[in-house]
Amino acid sequence: MLELQVPLLAAKALLLLLLFAFIYAVVSRGIGDLRKIPDDEPYVPGQEPEGRGAAYAPRGPAPGNPELVVEDSEILAPQTRFELRDGETTVGRSSQSNIVLKSDDYASGSHAQLTRHGGLLYVEDLGSTNGTFVNGRKTVGATPVRDGDTVRIGSTTFRYEE
Repeated sequence: MLELQVPLLAAKALLLLLLFAFIYAVVSRGIGDLRKIPDDEPYVPGQEPEGRGAAYAPRGPAPGNPELVVEDSEILAPQTRFELRDGETTVGRSSQSNIVLKSDDYASGSHAQLTRHGGLLYVEDLGSTNGTFVNGRKTVGATPVRDGDTVRIGSTTFRYEE
């Protein structure tokens, strides 16, 4: 009888250890995005992040330049425009993002990346907790965005205009 109790006790201890490891993984994944956001820089809506250049500052309409236009947001004013140039544009709560959604509780630190390549725009989720949506559908991989499409990142919905 004693011979059977030792392996059962070891199995219980192993099961308990695995349960704690699972809970730790879930909790650290859930709060991981919060740790990535530097709080040392104050963010003022409408002001570009330092070191990012004027290409990503909100601005008025510029003919011929593709833009993201805020349709609905808890943190940005409607019709705020962000000009998109060739290359990559990051969107998220981090002050290092090109488009900063600082106090959006549903956006991750590095939420999504917009890439202009060959005259087309692609949006890709960067492993965010809540996902990135184009026209109401969750993106998987690099998803093309066309003129008039909507892109939802966190609680902010943008419209893409060429």
